Amino acid sequence: MSELLLFCLPYAGGSARRIYGDWQAALPDFVTVVPVELPGRGVRITEPLLTRVEAMTDDALGAVIPRLDRPFVLFGHSLGALVGYELARRLEHLHRYPPAHLIMSGHRAPQLPTTSDNDYDLPLPQFRERLRQLAGTPEEVLASRELLEVFAPIIRADFEAADTYRFRSGPGLSGPMTVYGGVDDPEAPPDTLPRWAELTTGHCAVRVLAGGHFFLHQEQDALLSGIADDLAAVRIPRGRTTSGRAN
Repeated sequence: MSELLLFCLPYAGGSARRIYGDWQAALPDFVTVVPVELPGRGVRITEPLLTRVEAMTDDALGAVIPRLDRPFVLFGHSLGALVGYELARRLEHLHRYPPAHLIMSGHRAPQLPTTSDNDYDLPLPQFRERLRQLAGTPEEVLASRELLEVFAPIIRADFEAADTYRFRSGPGLSGPMTVYGGVDDPEAPPDTLPRWAELTTGHCAVRVLAGGHFFLHQEQDALLSGIADDLAAVRIPRGRTTSGRAN
């Protein structure tokens, strides 16, 4: 049995198993990577799609809680960061299971003012161009109306969840956090990332990598190297050496 669980939440339109399927081989053997699949994709393709972050959080909670037999970390990119943050709040304040570490990626601090673009409601041609701008959907999907019509409902549902999300103040988190961003990410510019620190009393580190919104693929090796360091810090708490003595 590994010492630590890493629950990974997907970005909009993504399958957690597909996004994070090769992470296990790249991370230390004391970690077990657990992709958290949301309804309507992957092995849950036949289940109804969800269009609110609250509903996605409820669903993820049901997948995570039965596995909490050891320390755990939450990772989420873009929409997954919102779900991961709300999941962390519920786990800590309602269920008394605080994450050992929270890793947020590709999303501005959620308490910052935002304007809803209602991207999910765009006509298909404009929707295609919006996806092309984000550079996360394969060109073969964007170039095929048939494929796009298959995947568009999933992406639209996830965009609706992100666009309708509204931050609600409440008790902060108590654990450490790392926030990753892309230097050229227009959805989560680097200057919006440090404000995540306001949401926890623990230490919050910000790491900016090369790339745009999907830097987690463009710079996967660098991201996983950073995450490995984050997980090692969970294994050996800050301020202690491998001998257990305080520095």
